[in-house]
Amino acid sequence: MALDPDNVKIWEYARVFVSFAVDRPALPASIDADYGTDWEEVGILSGDDGITEDRASSESKHFGWGIGLIKVGDKNFELTRKFWVLEDNATTQKIVNPGSTATKILMPKHTYAWLGFETDSDLGDKERLTTTRRAKLKVPANNRTESDPTKWEVNVLLFANGLGEVFDRQAGVPTPTP
Repeated sequence: MALDPDNVKIWEYARVFVSFAVDRPALPASIDADYGTDWEEVGILSGDDGITEDRASSESKHFGWGIGLIKVGDKNFELTRKFWVLEDNATTQKIVNPGSTATKILMPKHTYAWLGFETDSDLGDKERLTTTRRAKLKVPANNRTESDPTKWEVNVLLFANGLGEVFDRQAGVPTPTP
């Protein structure tokens, strides 16, 4: 039903999981199950910035002589996400400084990883999106300030599989635990 306030969701909590494995680790069996040990939680995210998603494509317009616009073609579809990490931990450092160690920082480059995005709404339901292919992760800046916590912007370039699928989706209301 349209105009139903119960269909309006506020995403109260979010988690991002990452796996640097070459092959995608097993997905949770259901919305009640957690990601397995092959997945690492990134850590505390910035709720104010959220998880953003941008969609882009190239558009070509075709005009008929003396008629005007008759067709529009789209190609080069692109889907990107961004999330902001506040917590500095071993998993975060694999994204911020790929290939670096505790004593040596390498020239920062991008890295590829499997991603899982998990969000919980104020209505008690959960949505989980897991990439169907490894995504390209890049952190454009590593800034520090006197008054604010360090916040890393993680840019994610998503890739579709051969069927055009970008995410596997699990959604629903988890079964309450006694």
